[in-house]
Amino acid sequence: MNAALVRKLALALPEAYEDSHFDVADFRVKKKIFATIHPGGKTGVLLRLDPDLCAQLADRDPDAFERVGAGGRALKIVFARVERGEYEHLVRQAWEAIAPKKRAPPSKRRG
Repeated sequence: MNAALVRKLALALPEAYEDSHFDVADFRVKKKIFATIHPGGKTGVLLRLDPDLCAQLADRDPDAFERVGAGGRALKIVFARVERGEYEHLVRQAWEAIAPKKRAPPSKRRG
């Protein structure tokens, strides 16, 4: 993985767009951040993941994953140490945690 591929995968998700804060590139849906790329492009963070999943990944490979932030729901990732499929799965989970839920179609009125 590298920053260019991280960017491509994040922006491929519906309604996702790139922004930045404090020199950190971030990816958002409806102004809510779900992923970042740190300056230098070697690491980034996925937000709003399941805390148990974050703990399992950090325990399994501490050179690739580190729990960060309050509540253990954010995961710092060293891109070069993660396979594309795994990152793609994780970024989708982070996106799903904040993506707008589809509304059910309005019911038909009878009358």
